[in-house]
Amino acid sequence: MRPPTTKPAAVLLALVLVPLAARAVTVRLGVGLGARTVNDAKVKNAYGSGFVQLPYLQVSIRPHLFLGLAYEGGYKKEGRLGVYNDAAVLTLRGLDLTLGTELRAKWAAAYLQAGYGLYEYRQKVPTTPFSSAHPVNRRQSTVVAAVGVRLYPEKFFYLTAEAKYVPLKVRPYDSAVDLGGWRFLGGLGFSLNL
Repeated sequence: MRPPTTKPAAVLLALVLVPLAARAVTVRLGVGLGARTVNDAKVKNAYGSGFVQLPYLQVSIRPHLFLGLAYEGGYKKEGRLGVYNDAAVLTLRGLDLTLGTELRAKWAAAYLQAGYGLYEYRQKVPTTPFSSAHPVNRRQSTVVAAVGVRLYPEKFFYLTAEAKYVPLKVRPYDSAVDLGGWRFLGGLGFSLNL
């Protein structure tokens, strides 16, 4: 008895992979910069809104669909807490994986994306022993959503304007704190057709 051959499986695999490999893929590399708000009133009073940067990579998977990977960083604010007006530092950063859709004209595109985010929040209050004994250094997963436009002055170069919302309710101790908020970003990027 002859062993089974792998030719039918190889032919089937080639029939599936060759059209995918031959299809043009668009890769976008960019960065967004802008303001970030904080929903919680006490956190907003202590630290205020801040600045964020958002480098990202997007890869088209279908003509109007793309996958995105982005890192949000830059929010590190100093504030004063409690009755003793203790100095404190709050840091927020995150990693987003999104699925997006876009409508493209010759020189402009509107897009909408949503997905999953993993955010880290850290608060340091170096002058209090409670903070040393019970540090706030945690991660929280959440949904993320953004809407924006891209303007293409050149085929390979674009400018962006984006509004992004991240709901982020956390419980560092006994009470819940809403660290979520809006990001209003402007940026630029490069689009490569492979």
